[in-house]
Amino acid sequence: GIASQPSTCGGGRLLSSAVMRLAVSRGAASLTSRRFPSQLARQARRFAAAVELPAEVDAVVIGGGSLGASTAYHLQERGLRTLLLERHQLTSGTTWHTAGMLWRLRPSDTDIELHTYTRDMCIRLEEETGVASWTENGGLFIANNEERLTEYQRLWTLGQYYGIESKMLSPAEILEVYPILNVDDVYGGMLSPTDGTIDPAGVVQAYKKAALWLGAQFFEGCGVDRIETEEYSLNGTPRRRVTAVHVGQQRVETNLVVNCAGAWANEVAALAGLTIPLRALKHAYVVTEAMEGVHPGLPNLRDHDLSIYFKTQGDSLALGGYEQNPEFWPKPDSGFSFGLFDLDWDTFGQNMEGHFKRCPMLEKTGIKSTVCGPEAFTPDHKPLVGPDVELNGFVHCCGFNSMGMMLGGGVGREVAAWVAQGAPNVDMFSMDIARFHPNCVRNDQWVEDRTHESYAKTYSIVFPHDENLAGREVRKSALYEVLLEQGCIYQSRQGFERPGWFAPALSGDDYAARCKPYDFYGAYKERVSGLGRTLPLPHQEHIYHKAVEGECTFGWGESLPWVAEECLAARSGVAVFDQSYFGKFLLEGPEALKAADWLFTARLDDSRPILSTAYTTLCNERGGVEADLTVTKLSQQMFYICANGTSSTHDWRWLSKELEKSDFEAVLRDVTDEYSLISVQGPYSRKLLQGLTFESIDDEGLPFSMGKHVEFAGTQLMMLRLTFVGELGYELHVPSASAESVYEALMVDAQGLKVEGVKVVNAGYRAIDSLSAEKNYRHWHADLTGRDTPFEAGIGFTVLPKLKTDTPFLGREALEKQRAEGLRRKLVCIVLDEPRPVLPLHGKETMWRDGQCVGFVRSTAFGFTIGRQIAYGYVDAPTPMKPKEFNEWLKAGSWTIGSRGTMLAGTLEMQAPFDPLNNRVRGEYPPEIYAPRSPRGRRSLRQHSLDPLTLDISDSSEGYDRASL
Repeated sequence: GIASQPSTCGGGRLLSSAVMRLAVSRGAASLTSRRFPSQLARQARRFAAAVELPAEVDAVVIGGGSLGASTAYHLQERGLRTLLLERHQLTSGTTWHTAGMLWRLRPSDTDIELHTYTRDMCIRLEEETGVASWTENGGLFIANNEERLTEYQRLWTLGQYYGIESKMLSPAEILEVYPILNVDDVYGGMLSPTDGTIDPAGVVQAYKKAALWLGAQFFEGCGVDRIETEEYSLNGTPRRRVTAVHVGQQRVETNLVVNCAGAWANEVAALAGLTIPLRALKHAYVVTEAMEGVHPGLPNLRDHDLSIYFKTQGDSLALGGYEQNPEFWPKPDSGFSFGLFDLDWDTFGQNMEGHFKRCPMLEKTGIKSTVCGPEAFTPDHKPLVGPDVELNGFVHCCGFNSMGMMLGGGVGREVAAWVAQGAPNVDMFSMDIARFHPNCVRNDQWVEDRTHESYAKTYSIVFPHDENLAGREVRKSALYEVLLEQGCIYQSRQGFERPGWFAPALSGDDYAARCKPYDFYGAYKERVSGLGRTLPLPHQEHIYHKAVEGECTFGWGESLPWVAEECLAARSGVAVFDQSYFGKFLLEGPEALKAADWLFTARLDDSRPILSTAYTTLCNERGGVEADLTVTKLSQQMFYICANGTSSTHDWRWLSKELEKSDFEAVLRDVTDEYSLISVQGPYSRKLLQGLTFESIDDEGLPFSMGKHVEFAGTQLMMLRLTFVGELGYELHVPSASAESVYEALMVDAQGLKVEGVKVVNAGYRAIDSLSAEKNYRHWHADLTGRDTPFEAGIGFTVLPKLKTDTPFLGREALEKQRAEGLRRKLVCIVLDEPRPVLPLHGKETMWRDGQCVGFVRSTAFGFTIGRQIAYGYVDAPTPMKPKEFNEWLKAGSWTIGSRGTMLAGTLEMQAPFDPLNNRVRGEYPPEIYAPRSPRGRRSLRQHSLDPLTLDISDSSEGYDRASL
C-alpha cells in the first residue's frame, strides 16, 4: 500500500529482457559500459606531476562536479584562497549523466530555499559569464490517489509563502498541459511553471569561469593521493586535524578539505581515516526515439505513484524512475570517470511498465540510448554536508541521491557560510553529517539496509509519522525489552529505539510489537544485487509494519486513542517516559565553569547553587540557537549536560569544537550509554516516588529545577525535578545496569495507586509532542533552529539574566544588537477554533494575518487536554519592532491558517494554551495528592561505587530488597 511500502509501478506484467532489447534494437545502439582506461589514468598522473600546484591554500575542494564547482566558487567569494582538484575532468563521475531536473516545491522549507537559490544562480551566472545552463520548461506532478493529491496540495500551500507560482490541476487540465498522457486513473496534479532543467556541463563551466575571475584555481587530471592529518591533545583528549593534501610528489598545505567526490566520496573519506554512510548504486534512464507531440516546451513530469519521471530532450523523452531492487556498486572503480554500465532490463522493466501506463504511445516507440551510471545514496535520502564530527578541517559535501543538480548552488553557498562564519544561514540539520550517530555510520549493514529503503521509497508519500523498517535495534535503552513486552511501538532516531506510543493490545504478546529484521520489501529473489548478502524470507506477518502503516495518513492516525490515554494519565495521574535516548555529557576540568559561562546562555556562576539545573541555549555568533538543553551544576568543576537525542551528535560536535576554540582547561566526556533516564510525570508522580526513597522530595526537600542524590529502590541515582510536559515531574538519572530494577520497582509500587483509581501508564514521544505543545515548549529542529534567536523563539528568558551581567558568551554581541534594533520575525502560537478538524494540521501550512500570508507552521500537535489543534510558526513583521510593539501588532490582527486550499480560523495565544501560570509545574494540586507514604519492605545495607552523578551518596547507604517488593 501507499502507506509505508515503497511506490511500485502500475498493474500488469513486467516486460521481459528480450522485449526490452527488441525496443532498443529499433533505435540507436545502447551506450554500454565505458571506463576511463588505465593508460589515461597514468597520463593523468603524469599531468599532475607536470603542473605546479600552489604550496599553500585556505581550502581544497576535491571533486569537479556541480557541487565541487559551486563550493569552490562560494568559498572563493568569501575570500578563502580555494583550490579545486579533479582526478579526471570536470563533470566526470556522476554529474555529466544527470537528468538535471529542478523542482522547488518540496516537503522541506530548507530544500525549497536551497533549490530556489540554485535556480537563481543559474540565471545570474548566465548573465555574468555568458554560459547558459537554465531552461525554464516547468514541472508537473501527477497524483493517482487522494493521499498523493493531498501531499501536492500541501506543497502548493507552502509555495504561497515563498511566492512560487503553482497551480492545482484537474485531469482534464493536465491533458491540456501534456496532451500525450493517459489520465484515466489520475486524480489531479500540480503545475509549477517556473521550475525547469539545468545543463550539467553548462552550470559547472559557469561556476568555474566565475570562480576563476575571483581568484580560485581549478586543476583537472590531479587526483589526491593522501590527506595529511596530525594528532594533538586537547587537555588530555586526543584529537586530529587536516594539515595538507598530497598530489603525486606535491604537497599542498591547507587546514580545510571539502569532499565533493560523489559516488567516490568513501574513497576520499578513507584517505583521511574516516567512514561515511554513503553507498554507490546504479541508477538509469533511457532516451526514446523522436515522438509526435513531444517538444522542448513540455514540463518535466513526475508520477510519484508509478515511481517514474519524463523529461523532454528535444523531440524525445528521457524516461527514468526508482525501482525497488536497485543494484549496489560496492567498490567504485577509481578509473570509471565518464563510464556507464550495461542496463539491466529486468530491473529497469519495473519503470517501463509505469511509463507505458502513463503514456501508452511509448509501447510503440523505440529506445535511442540508455544511460546507467553511478549515483551516491545515503540512509535517509538526504546529502552528507558539514564539518566532520571527529576530524577538524574536513567538510562533507556528498551523497546527494540524484539531487545534486537541484541542491548544488544552495548547498555550495551553505558550506561556504559554515566554514567562514561557523554556522550555515539556513537550517541544515536534515543534511548535516552529524544527524547520524557514529555507531550507525560504522555499521555496514545498517548503512546498506537504510540506503536501500530510502532509495526504494524515493517517490513514496512523505507522511509526518512514517517510520523506517530498516536499520532497527542498533542502539537500545536498558528498558527496551521490558517496554517492548508492554506493547511499545518504537520510533528510530539516530539509530536509537525510543518509545513512540504504547498499544495495550500488544502487551505480553511475545514481543509482537518488535520491528522484524529488514526483508527489503521482498524486492530481491535470493541476494541483494551487488552485495551478495543472503536475504531473510519475506515476512508473512509484520505487526509493527501494520502499526506504522496506520499512522501513514494526512488524516488522524490509528494511534490517536492510545496517545490520548497517555496524555490523560500525564495530566491526571502518572505517565512514565523512557527518555534514555537523550545525549548525556560531562563538562569537567579546572576551568569548566569558565567554559560553561562562554558556551551556555544561562547563568551558571555563583548565583546558581550546586545541583541546580538550567534550561539553556547554545548560540552561534549570529545569535542563532544551535541547541537547547539542560545543564546541571554538579560542582564548580563539573556540569552534567542532557541533550536532545535526535541531535546529540550535532550538539556534541558543537560543544567540542567551540570548547577547543575557547582554549579553556576543560574537557567533554560522553556518558550517554552509562546512564538511563526515566521521567515520571503527573500530579501523582511525587506520591509514587516518595514511597521508594527515604529522601524528602516535596517542595522544600526538592524544589523545582533542583537535583538530589538519592537511594531509590535499592539503587543510588540522581533525581532532578524537571518537566517537559508541564506537570509536577521528576527525572531519574540511573546507572544503566540498574535501570530495569528501578523501573520494575516503580511499576510494582504503582499498583497501589491503580487500586485507588489513579491512572499510571507508560507513555511515548507522541504524547510528549502533544503535552509540550500545550505548554509552549520548544523542539529543536522543529520550531527552534540555528537561524532562530532566543528572542525570536520567545525564550528570551534563557539569555536576559546573563545579558544583565558583564559575562561574555558566544552570540552575545548579536543578541544585544537584535535587542536594540528590534525583531523582524517571531514565533507565534495559533490554536484552531474548530474542536477537532476533519483534516488535522501536520506542519508547513501557511499562517495569515488579516488576509496576508506572513509565515508557515513549523510544528503542530493536537492538544488532548484543551481539545484543539495547536500550531507554531514564525511570522514576518513589516518592519523591525521591539517586543512590546511586536506583541501589539500580533494582537491587532485576525489570524487564519491555510491548509490544502481551506482557510481555518484560529486564535492567537500570547501565553501557553494550557496552565499559562505554571501552577502544575510548581505542584499546586489538591492537598490530598501529597499524603505521605511510608517506605515498605525490608532494609539492607548495600555497598555503592561512586560516579559523577552520585557523588553525595555514602558507601553505607541503605536500600530496599527487591524480593520484598
